[in-house]
Amino acid sequence: MTRLLDQAIAGHSIGITHKGRIIKLQPVPVTEDWATAEYGLTSEELDRAAENLLKTGEKLLRTGKTVSWNNFKKNQTRS
Repeated sequence: MTRLLDQAIAGHSIGITHKGRIIKLQPVPVTEDWATAEYGLTSEELDRAAENLLKTGEKLLRTGKTVSWNNFKKNQTRS
């Protein structure tokens, strides 16, 4: 798959057949309006959502209702 992805990035026309259909691989630009296309959010709404997620995560860490990723990984290696 990596070889096919590399070829698509290089500009080659890549198609994969699956269940009688052809799936075309092609690179697409990453744009700032992905949230609008995917979720219908403006950039301001996305900024607010990100801020709320960070605040919620910080609150959960403070209250002990969750653990940081580093602490989670440490606990997984002990199991």
